[in-house]
Parts: sequence; C-alpha cells; structure tokens
Amino acid sequence: MLKRIALAALSATLGPVVIVSLMGLRLDAQIVPPAADTPTFEAASIRPAADTGRRGGRGTPGRFQGINLPVRQLIRQAYDIHDAQIIGGPDWLASEGFDINATTGDKPPAQIRFMMQSLLRDRFKLTFHTEKRELPIYALVVARSDGRLGSGLKKLADGECPPPGARRGAPPPPDPNAPAPCGSITFGPGRLLAHGVEIEQFARAIGGLPAITSFNRIVVNDTKLEGQYDFDFKWTNEFGPRGGPPPAGPPPAAAPGDEPALVTALQEQLGLKLDPRRATVDVLVIDSAEKPSEN
Repeated sequence: MLKRIALAALSATLGPVVIVSLMGLRLDAQIVPPAADTPTFEAASIRPAADTGRRGGRGTPGRFQGINLPVRQLIRQAYDIHDAQIIGGPDWLASEGFDINATTGDKPPAQIRFMMQSLLRDRFKLTFHTEKRELPIYALVVARSDGRLGSGLKKLADGECPPPGARRGAPPPPDPNAPAPCGSITFGPGRLLAHGVEIEQFARAIGGLPAITSFNRIVVNDTKLEGQYDFDFKWTNEFGPRGGPPPAGPPPAAAPGDEPALVTALQEQLGLKLDPRRATVDVLVIDSAEKPSEN
C-alpha cells in the first residue's frame, strides 16, 4: 500500500491514503516553552487510544482530531523538530497513543502546532529545557563530482507545478502508479515517488520517516539544487507491520558500514548520496511529563 505525504499543515488522514506532516528539521530550531499568550484549543478531549491499529492526525476548519498519537510525535510536530532532537522522558511517551478531539475556533491552521504546545504544557504537564548537543546527521549531496544526476531524478520546467501553498485542485483517484500531486511524496514498502518536489522537501521527507528509511538522523539539504523535481526510486528493505503503525520508538541510527539499502538506491537511481556528518543542534531535554486525566 502506498501512502502520500503532503508537505503542508499538521494533518494526516486516517484511511488508506495517509497525509502526514513533515516539519522543518532545522539545526537552529528555536525550542522554547509556550508563553502565557500562546494560542490554545478552545476545548480538547484526550483519552487513551481506543484503536491501536490506526494512527494519524487531521486538521479541518475549526477542529483537530488525532487517533493513537504518541506524545513524542506530538512534541515533534508542536516544536518543529526531528525525533533525534528529543532527549529523555518516560517510555510511555513513545509507546502509548492518545485520541485527541479539539476545537480550534477561528484560529488559522498555522496556529495548530502552537496550540499543541499549550496542550502539552497544560494537559500532559510537559516541562523541558534546551541544550546544544553534537548529533550524527546526514547531508544530502550530489554524488558525482561533475554534478550529473541519476536517471530517476527529473527537473521540471519552471511553472509546470504551482508554487507551494497554491490551490492544486481535487486529489486524483487512488492509483499506486500515478504520480503524486505537485508538492507531495508517495511512499510504500521500498518505494518513494513524487511530482514537483523541491530537494529541500525531499531531504525533510527521508529525514522524518525513520520507519521507512531505517535510520533516525536529521537530513539536511546540501545539494545546491534548485527548482522542482520528479523522482521515483525503489530499494529492497520494507518497513513496519503492514496495515498498522510502525513499532513504538524510532530505530537506532545505522552504524557505519551498515547503512540501509535506501542509501545505495539513492545514489544509483537519483545521483544523490547521504554524507554522514556531525553537527551541533538544539535539543529538547524532557524534565517531566504526566499522563492526562480523561475528559
């Protein structure tokens, strides 16, 4: 089954096609606790997940709904950071999911992640501090010294796809072999394909989906490639149990010499490679958290 990533708001459909949020994965993220005037949900109901076979979140006008969302995932989305930037905390933050039904009122969708920060503070009693730490990362670079790209990466002509955020019309009917709409990535076991995606977005995708890539590292774009691209590439490894969410917690970073098959496919088919590096990044260190009371 292929699933589609929309590089947009904090949202995920709960059916066969899943739209998930991909955050900025910034090395210089400003991780600060919510202020007194940070937006809040008008009302929010939180309960232990009733159905652990599904997972996702959906933002619609006036509402946010989450099914089986672990708190660790909420922290990632609320603070626009990579999982590797979250340090400490009890095991249940990753292993237990919660169903959330919240009303946003007339606040715009862009405010949802800030409302989530307030929710984490008020209902999960999340407290944390920030530190600078050196972490292993991957830099996405062009593999060949002459700049030649692989046959699986095609640059689009200017104007072929609308700019990010522009109306793209109704989604196409489900078709695992059809190209994704402009600005989105479709993924499945051992496959990623996209239409009209910037390389920066692609780097965020492979850095933000450890259940697919089999590594848990920030990926930064250092290709210097501009414009929008199509790609479709495949590799041999598969991810997660089919029909359900990935296992609790991200997989560990691959050891040198033990990188997943995706790394080889990336170079052979797209002409890109992941260059292992280390970087000093902002991290969120959890001091305390509590399970919320049901209401």
